[in-house]
Amino acid sequence: MTIDRSVWMLGLLSVLSLACSSETATVPYEEPPSLAPNAQGVYELHLAPTEVQIGDKRFCLRGYNRHIPGPTLRIPEGTDRKVRVTLHNDLQRSDYREIAGMEGYATRSCHDFNATNLHAHGAHVQPNFATAAGELPCYGDGCAPGSRYYGDNVLIEVPARGKAQYRWDLDEDGVHEPGTNWYHPHIHGSTSIQVINGALGALIIEGPVDRLPGIAQSKERVMVMHQVPIDSEQTVPLPPGESCREDTLSVNSFLTVTQDSPTLINGKLRPRIVTPPGQVERWRMIYGGTPDEMGLKLHRSLDDHCGSWDILSPMELTQIARDGLTLPQFYRNSTIWVSSGYRVDAMVKMPQEKQTLCLVGRRVRDLTGSVLAVIDVDPAAGSPTEVNLPEESAVTAHAKPTRWMGTVEGKQMEVACDTVKTVQQKAVLLVPTPEGSPPIGSTPSLASCDPAAYHHQHEVDPSLPTCVCPSPNISCRRFDERRAWGYRSDRVMTVGTSEKWEVRAFDGHPFHVHINPFLVCPTGSNKEPNFAHWRDTYWVQAEDGGRELLMHYSKFTGQFVMHCHKLNHEDEGMMELLEICAPGDQSCLCQGTDAGGKCISSADCKPTDKRCQFAKAATAAYPLPPAPDPMLCGK
Repeated sequence: MTIDRSVWMLGLLSVLSLACSSETATVPYEEPPSLAPNAQGVYELHLAPTEVQIGDKRFCLRGYNRHIPGPTLRIPEGTDRKVRVTLHNDLQRSDYREIAGMEGYATRSCHDFNATNLHAHGAHVQPNFATAAGELPCYGDGCAPGSRYYGDNVLIEVPARGKAQYRWDLDEDGVHEPGTNWYHPHIHGSTSIQVINGALGALIIEGPVDRLPGIAQSKERVMVMHQVPIDSEQTVPLPPGESCREDTLSVNSFLTVTQDSPTLINGKLRPRIVTPPGQVERWRMIYGGTPDEMGLKLHRSLDDHCGSWDILSPMELTQIARDGLTLPQFYRNSTIWVSSGYRVDAMVKMPQEKQTLCLVGRRVRDLTGSVLAVIDVDPAAGSPTEVNLPEESAVTAHAKPTRWMGTVEGKQMEVACDTVKTVQQKAVLLVPTPEGSPPIGSTPSLASCDPAAYHHQHEVDPSLPTCVCPSPNISCRRFDERRAWGYRSDRVMTVGTSEKWEVRAFDGHPFHVHINPFLVCPTGSNKEPNFAHWRDTYWVQAEDGGRELLMHYSKFTGQFVMHCHKLNHEDEGMMELLEICAPGDQSCLCQGTDAGGKCISSADCKPTDKRCQFAKAATAAYPLPPAPDPMLCGK
């Protein structure tokens, strides 16, 4: 759903003078637990049934290490960090259930909700397998072939009672950018259901920016925000006296992913923070919510529990980093706007007077806003540890450069937003389809399923119309259909090169790419910094036209994905498989050669794949319709 500019100028709802909430109960704010490596230096994550109390109800969810959210992985500053993580799937059996788009009306597919894997969201590391290292071979269960570790590999499946051993070599391509990142499952078809269960956690990579005056002694808070569908009719709370185990899991319906649910901070509903006057705090904010975007503001409460608040004068918040990447200049705004997958580092200086503040989140289905946290500024909390905000120049000196020397279409040049004129890659998130609205009728239900009855999801369906874009899609293509056709990859690029991308959207979607972040060129957005800066997840909507991004494929070859980070859309097929190839690697770059011996790109269409050919024409023509082609579409 597109969020119009007028919606996010919701300060203009200020004419209402104040907002009210009937909810007054709060619980103490708590940080997620930290996970220390074991005696062998390995971080061990266990996906298992996890009992949690939210409000006045108990729920049984799929979580890491019996906590919602999972524990924080904090990686100390260093120059040769090899982070080993063993993922244990402690669920005991498969649980196949249906998913379907368009609120359950679209074509159904069948996926194992208890199979999993792991994605280091924000890490620039090897995508498929960690580089073979004789001194650190992988041994035991869960290794990749050849006694290797997996890299940030989201193409594997870890079944119930299985495990996988990962190694993220953070500094293989130079010292990794310090910042706020996160980890979560990325098992196609079941990602969103596991994340809304609470299977997510912070991945903090430390570095020199953390030692700067104004930051080092600030009060740091890791805030993992996401929604659990606690109010859905399909969610089953634990009855009194019932234990949490695999057959009492509460959240098992794909329909709950898109239902309106309250936002939790570190698994808590409306937690209460107590802090001294004048305290400078660093908020590491991770938005794992899906599918709604959210605007966050900090208001002065008109009482002691945020039953109502003054919306005329929200506090200014200083953003120093986005998506785990230090900004080249501070972004000061009274709104922190987040879409699924975003991370924001914000510096907050508390008022000098005793008072209560309200952290309020506004979403498209909650325009007046709901309280996410209550902040008591109280001298009884003690003396502040830091009273000065960091110097802007000291922080931005650690930002990743927005200009570099690179190779574009075979030519060495300075790469920057104002120097690369030609678009090399075009991606459209959800090309519109002539299919009508969902049928009117009873609300669909999604049930358990037998995967043997769903072979069609792995096969080419010849009955599908040639000249209709599937829903959802990227560039009129679905991830599963390309796999059924046997395409090795959906896009191919050459390592060490740079490209300009144009990313468009029919409505609104957060565009996310793994492994290599991208440089966002300045836009007219009222939600994002309007200067060139690095990101790995970025909101794209129809009203803004195309977004211009610069990609640099640094160091690593291999396969990874890009997708809409509304995770239900990714599960439904709104994803592409990218591959970075070594220069001249014809087996990677080409699916074959034409009659003249010229490479046919791995990203191109097979001669018999007419739907792919229509998708290519539709993407090239967007936002206009493709030219009529009787050879493809008939008269």
